[in-house]
Amino acid sequence: MRTTTFWSHESIGGKGPDERRSPSAITTRSMVHARMLKTRMKRLADHGKRAVQRLAEIEASMTDLDNEDLLDLADIFKAKPHTPLGEMSFAEMARRNIRL
Repeated sequence: MRTTTFWSHESIGGKGPDERRSPSAITTRSMVHARMLKTRMKRLADHGKRAVQRLAEIEASMTDLDNEDLLDLADIFKAKPHTPLGEMSFAEMARRNIRL
């Protein structure tokens, strides 16, 4: 994207930034950009994997709760059951067929 300035490279008789770059410099820059993009995509994928793993651990710990502890957890979230932990606790209660 080109920004508007009071002067330009063309107005002072010079070459613009794109015209000064050699083909090898442009290729090197493209390669660096591609590597940075690949690294960023890998980092985001790893972050997503860790988030899914953590959610599975939370769900497993909720199913490991005994009935009394699950009821206590559901009681905490009964005012706002549309939170993720509230929904998970009420779903687990429904699966076990227990009520507050």
